Amino acid sequence: MVESAKQGLLASYGRLLGPLIRILIRNGVSFDEFTAAAKQTYCEVASKDFRVSKSVSSPTRVSILTGLSEAEVSEIGKSGKEKTQKDNTLDGIVRVLAAWHTDVNFTGPYGVPIELKFEGQSQTNFSYLAKKHFPAIAPQDLLDELVKNNLVIETELGWYRVLARNYRPKGSAPDGLEHLARTFTDMVNTLDHNMLENDGTKKLFERQVYTEDGIKEEDLPRFQAFAKARASILLDDIDNWLTQLEKPDRKKGQLLTTGLGIFNYIQRTDDP
Repeated sequence: MVESAKQGLLASYGRLLGPLIRILIRNGVSFDEFTAAAKQTYCEVASKDFRVSKSVSSPTRVSILTGLSEAEVSEIGKSGKEKTQKDNTLDGIVRVLAAWHTDVNFTGPYGVPIELKFEGQSQTNFSYLAKKHFPAIAPQDLLDELVKNNLVIETELGWYRVLARNYRPKGSAPDGLEHLARTFTDMVNTLDHNMLENDGTKKLFERQVYTEDGIKEEDLPRFQAFAKARASILLDDIDNWLTQLEKPDRKKGQLLTTGLGIFNYIQRTDDP
């Protein structure tokens, strides 16, 4: 890459990193801690996404691609294998909420989710719902998270009512950080794919609507209420369509994870 193009890319990445670094500083992450994480990610991406064959890239090749020494690459590889990531409950909460609203075994007339006992003789209970749609986490642990996040309430002893279909993790809790990482990664991967793909029919859907001249601040609440209502209808329709698909057999080929995300952004005139 010519030097001018590289400088432009680095300038763009400086802007891209800005919001992420703001979150790191807010949570007390130092520059040295950030660079250590960046080095590890550099090595992981070079090894996984720039392989010349199906085999794992050698430390020498990773060193050439990243500019790190072979000793650093080897050390980072060892430390990466030793780290374990704590399971988060984000997937479980999202899947159980969706199933409670779409699975005919747990909905009543007009698709309204019914109240469930935690356990029971029939299969119409929360334990069966959790085991069917997300067996990786114990039903009681999932229920505790749903209640803690005000997504489910206990109406009578042992009976539970769902209050929301969607889950938005809060703050810097594990689920919140996982949500941040997934959303940012999915968005950047879409933009990267579309920049590399020349065939317009193979580009992923990506569109923004905005006002070039801006809007008055007092009009913002009305816009947000309108956009939220219309976008929620669209996303619920898409979610319902996806849940009607036949479940794939994991043993019969590669599976794809796909979806559609909508987000509202705000830029103020005094933002850098």
